[in-house]
Amino acid sequence: MNAVTRLYREAGEAKDIDALMSALAPAVVFRSPLSARAGFAGHAQVRQLFTVALGVLRDLRYHTDVGDDRTRMLTATARLGRHELEEAALVRLGGDGLIEEVTMWIRPLPALTAMMAALGPGLARAAGRPALAAFAGASARPLAFMTDFGDRTLVPLISPKSG
Repeated sequence: MNAVTRLYREAGEAKDIDALMSALAPAVVFRSPLSARAGFAGHAQVRQLFTVALGVLRDLRYHTDVGDDRTRMLTATARLGRHELEEAALVRLGGDGLIEEVTMWIRPLPALTAMMAALGPGLARAAGRPALAAFAGASARPLAFMTDFGDRTLVPLISPKSG
């Protein structure tokens, strides 16, 4: 087990932003699961992202940390509203041992779109752009609704029957 990823995991579970940031290199890069265009670089941007994300997630629990001294894969479960989600984060560590890069994936799709619907407005508000927050929320809600509806209603109709 790596001491820095252990600190990252424990700080995330405790929602301790300062401790979480101490595991990250100053020039850290975060690659979003939501969009190839939504990247975050440096402590200030990543702190803002993690503050908003940890503000909407509940019961974050890491259960896997595997890899070597330079590359680790962390997996966790969490809740976002009524959605249960799983996340996987590929982290790359620098020569100083701090996390230089985080690339994240989230599943299932309804949880991912719920995350998008929560993060967009939260990030816009944190940036002092309340009108953009309202627009981001209004834009993401239909997608979140459709994926949730499809998962609850359509998927059971087309899934293979057991037995």
